[in-house]
Amino acid sequence: MSKVVVVKGKEHEAMVRRGLSELRIAPGRKKIVIKPNLIDNRPYPVTTNAKTVEGIVKYFIDKADEIIIAEGSGWCSEGTLEAFVHQGYMELAKKYNIKLTDLNEDEYEIIENPDAMILKKFELPRTLKDSYLISAPVLKRHSICKVTLSLKNMIGASILSDKGRFHFLGIDESIVDINLYKRPDLAVIDGVEGNVGMELEHKPKRFGVMIFSEDPVAADAVAAEVLGVDPQTVRHLNLAQERGLGTLDFDKIKVQILE
Repeated sequence: MSKVVVVKGKEHEAMVRRGLSELRIAPGRKKIVIKPNLIDNRPYPVTTNAKTVEGIVKYFIDKADEIIIAEGSGWCSEGTLEAFVHQGYMELAKKYNIKLTDLNEDEYEIIENPDAMILKKFELPRTLKDSYLISAPVLKRHSICKVTLSLKNMIGASILSDKGRFHFLGIDESIVDINLYKRPDLAVIDGVEGNVGMELEHKPKRFGVMIFSEDPVAADAVAAEVLGVDPQTVRHLNLAQERGLGTLDFDKIKVQILE
């Protein structure tokens, strides 16, 4: 049974603390990598609110050997650094003395999976290797995939030259293959405000929730329903379930709502 915690409210940091405490997340002393969705430098909720990531940092700061915020933006004209600066992540990193990593510029290790649907080889950024990975997207619709949540967020973990190529190869299969190479250990989906204007159009809507789970497929299934999308109609979620990444079967998901 996969557990999904839904926290209602409007204060990002307090909601993060409550959700993670309820899940009793304890990864041990290791490297923690937080992967927000900073597709470009547009404001929240096109991109993940830095307050959400700050809440995650504060929760783990005394529990981890190292905390890294890592992203590989696909749309910033001046690169990921531009998004880090404009969205407040540079200040956040200085405040807590943690590292920011541009995954587009990271060294990588080529790994293989002959059972992958499309990506038989994948360039895994070294920052993600042996990490406890937290996928921290914003609650958002997508023009092709219907939703872009914790699994789709992992597209940003690929090298820059591949990001556009995935849409031609098969975006749903690519999402699942990447998550098979590096599955998030934890999903934290920021839905205090969501974006219903697809991936880049700034069209905020207040939902007043955050969604937490160690099963990213279950987290995305619950988040899709919040957005008014039937998760059974989201192809990459079905493929992810078939490949053993998690479940979108609500008979196998325990949803706990904290008012």
